[in-house]
Amino acid sequence: MRALVVEDNVAQLNGLAEIIEESFPDIECLKAACYDDALALADSHSIQLFLLDIQLGADPDKDGIKLGEQLRRNPRYQTTPILYVTALVNEAPRAIHKTNCYDYLVKPYSQQDLIESVSKLLNFSLIREEPIELTDRDGVLARIRPDNILYIKSELRNMHVHTTTGLFISTGTRLSVFADSLPSYFARCHKSFIVNLHHVDTYDKVTAMVSLDTPDYQWIPVGRKYATEFGHRLKASTTAHKHVEQA
Repeated sequence: MRALVVEDNVAQLNGLAEIIEESFPDIECLKAACYDDALALADSHSIQLFLLDIQLGADPDKDGIKLGEQLRRNPRYQTTPILYVTALVNEAPRAIHKTNCYDYLVKPYSQQDLIESVSKLLNFSLIREEPIELTDRDGVLARIRPDNILYIKSELRNMHVHTTTGLFISTGTRLSVFADSLPSYFARCHKSFIVNLHHVDTYDKVTAMVSLDTPDYQWIPVGRKYATEFGHRLKASTTAHKHVEQA
């Protein structure tokens, strides 16, 4: 899951992102300090939560509310939760009216206030992951929910997408490009493989293999180039709902 944090004060921007990532290991924060950078990140990534400062520099046509309005024009983000951060409480009604935001925080706020606001969005299932659109070898379009994907293998210029309901073979998309459209609980473990970290059962560092909790107990290689980052991502993704054994 990705959140885009937009704040023109760099210290506050980094602080917001750090609190969120430490408190919610499954959320990856992208950061932007201005209107234009935020739009560029929203266009190039799939975002499930926006945290926007209302005051973004001196240009009134590029403040956080204008940014929220622009995001709402994108069909992908018409219902994506927006959490506004502002020092001006009288701006909150305008933000709600213009962008249908889900909540707002008034500066100065505490770390606990931020955690509770994000938790509320998560607990009430307001954050929805958009299905990923893929085309098969016959040109048929399919929409696959990310949480139904177990792992992806690149093979002979095709992507073999293994899901909870079966295999889907897609053409015309490179693995590295496809990786950018996936939520943060996916990680590349090999030049030819991406795995859903929520389905990892065992990571054996001695044999450099990872097993998934699939009926056939699928084993997937972990490349030397990807091992360190994969280990960090796997550890961060471990949740209370699933214990991951690292041998």
